[in-house]
Amino acid sequence: MIYDFDALKVIFEQIPASCVEKTVQTVNGHERIFLYGAGRSGLMLRAFAMRLSQTGRTVYVVGETVTPAIKENDLLILASASGKTPSVLRCAQTAKEVGATIYALTASSDSELAARSDAVVVLPSPTKDSASTTSIMGTLFEQSVLLFCDATVEALGEDAEQMRARHANLE
Repeated sequence: MIYDFDALKVIFEQIPASCVEKTVQTVNGHERIFLYGAGRSGLMLRAFAMRLSQTGRTVYVVGETVTPAIKENDLLILASASGKTPSVLRCAQTAKEVGATIYALTASSDSELAARSDAVVVLPSPTKDSASTTSIMGTLFEQSVLLFCDATVEALGEDAEQMRARHANLE
């Protein structure tokens, strides 16, 4: 586990602060935000969706029964370490067809997902297919997504008391 802490530090030392600022600007520039990732990457984006909703934004997780159709001028945030996850690429294609903005979190800057996206944040971490890592199956990427998204929420500068007031009370 100590290795993961050290590895995360190395990853975040490579990510310019401007990436968080760019993400904040993108989030603030859209009224409706959709999020999707497969597997554990998707779980990290669900946590991001929860926090964004607590800031008062209109947020949807792709695949939920209450998620409406994405439309022009909406924002779709996608996460895929490899940038080649088929379900993620299908979401990107649909979003592109309707004129939504595609924002990708990936470890692969030269991936198909990066090419299809309007903006990309590269989280330089090993993927589940990487041979040279002691972190199992993409864990460092998933952790990087969660920490990057939490940093973004913090940078949004929302009042903690107001966020707390929007926290779920049916638990």
